[in-house]
Formats: sequence, structure tokens, C-alpha cells
Amino acid sequence: MGARLRAVVSSCMIVLGLFQAISGLILLFAPHGKGSGNLLLFGLTKRTWSDYHKYVGLVIIAVAVLHFILNWRMFVKELKALVRLKTSSK
Repeated sequence: MGARLRAVVSSCMIVLGLFQAISGLILLFAPHGKGSGNLLLFGLTKRTWSDYHKYVGLVIIAVAVLHFILNWRMFVKELKALVRLKTSSK
């Protein structure tokens, strides 16, 4: 169960991250100014894209915390190996 859950969480991070990148680019290059919130971009208004971008960002934060918790032991091992590597190269 643990490995499957970690795989699902990692996959969610990838999919959500791709959505954030795409929606961020859409918002970056969308026209700005008065009345642009109702402009349709790929079937959604700019305002809707902005809302999705914000809410998916919050979900990413929650999934990232879960990812960190699930991979805590591996993180600690890698950090220890990195510290050993730095101290042995001096």
C-alpha cells in the first residue's frame, strides 16, 4: 500500500504541476486590463482560469506536504548522504 500511495501522490504532483504551468502561461500571455476577465481562452474565461490556477495551487501545497511526509525517511537518508559527501570532500 505504501509504494502505491507514494506513486499516486507523485503522479498527482506531476499532473497538477503541468496544469499549473499551462494555466500560468495562459494567464501570463492573456490580455490585461478592464473587461479582460470575461475574455474566453480555450473555452474558459480568464477569471475562471485564474480561479482554477489559485485552487490547484492550494491542492499542490497539500499534496506536496503529503509527499514530504510519505518520503520522510528517504529524504533524511539523502540529506545524510549529502552531508557526508560534503564533509568527506574537504
